[in-house]
Amino acid sequence: MFDPNNSDLDRSVRDSIDLFQKARVGDAAPVKPRVPKSVLVVIDGSTQDGTSIGFARTLKEQFDCKLGVVDARESYAENDVADGVAAGLEAQTLSRTEGDSYEQILAAVEKSGCDFLIVPCPYGRDLNHVGADSAGTVIDVLLSRSPVPLLVVREPYEVGQNPFRSVILVLIGENAAAPDAAALATGLTRATGDVELVLLLEEEFYENFRDIFKALNPESQITREQLVEALQKEHLRLHQSLLKSSAEVGFTYRMEAHGEGDPELNELDADQGHPLVVLALEHGDHASEGHVADRVRRSKNPLLIVPTARAPKPNE
Repeated sequence: MFDPNNSDLDRSVRDSIDLFQKARVGDAAPVKPRVPKSVLVVIDGSTQDGTSIGFARTLKEQFDCKLGVVDARESYAENDVADGVAAGLEAQTLSRTEGDSYEQILAAVEKSGCDFLIVPCPYGRDLNHVGADSAGTVIDVLLSRSPVPLLVVREPYEVGQNPFRSVILVLIGENAAAPDAAALATGLTRATGDVELVLLLEEEFYENFRDIFKALNPESQITREQLVEALQKEHLRLHQSLLKSSAEVGFTYRMEAHGEGDPELNELDADQGHPLVVLALEHGDHASEGHVADRVRRSKNPLLIVPTARAPKPNE
């Protein structure tokens, strides 16, 4: 393993390379599983609605959470679709408000007091008509401004009795939202499920880190394998916490680390099995925001995005 303390870099530079300074773990407490208490289901008349409804029904059955339904389409003025879905789910219909779809959704989140959001992606248009690489403006805004975790439905499919049996938590580096993402991942999967922590070294991060490091110390070399090992050390505390939680709750757990492009990562995007992919979103972190936006566009599987609190921008 590369040790920056053996180089000629001065103290200020060494202190800035946080990825290599996080191996002091100490005693890690088990992750405390968390489940939704109030879920808002956003519908739009697309083929994804059936999958969203299936998720909502499962959450209600498994966790006895309160459900709300809203139809935020700008060009659709009636509530009859939302009323019908709400009746089938024994949920409350939230009335429409003025504004763009994303403004209506954010207003419904605030009004309902929900702690979990289910939304089709792209919103208001069928995925098969706009292309698999499209997320849409509504989702882009929700990723930036939603104060609660959002379950993004991509490819429509029939939701089985246990859609959260297989959960994959993906992290690309240090992330302030990781503990909350792990708490939801373990809460949803329950004792009979399988949780996998995937640590992903993105190629862009490796190249940038290598170039910066070489500029600081031209004679040094750093490999992808060294950065993957550092990434594992970075998340050693979370790994230990998940191990302890696995022993207490009973779910199966494992951790893997991969470089971008490894064949093992195909499961994240393949249209089969439909694991729930959980992404920690740290607002204000360019790498985290870029990774989540890219994963949303590429994935055929449902994605649960768990954000950190976002500092309000001026005039908001």
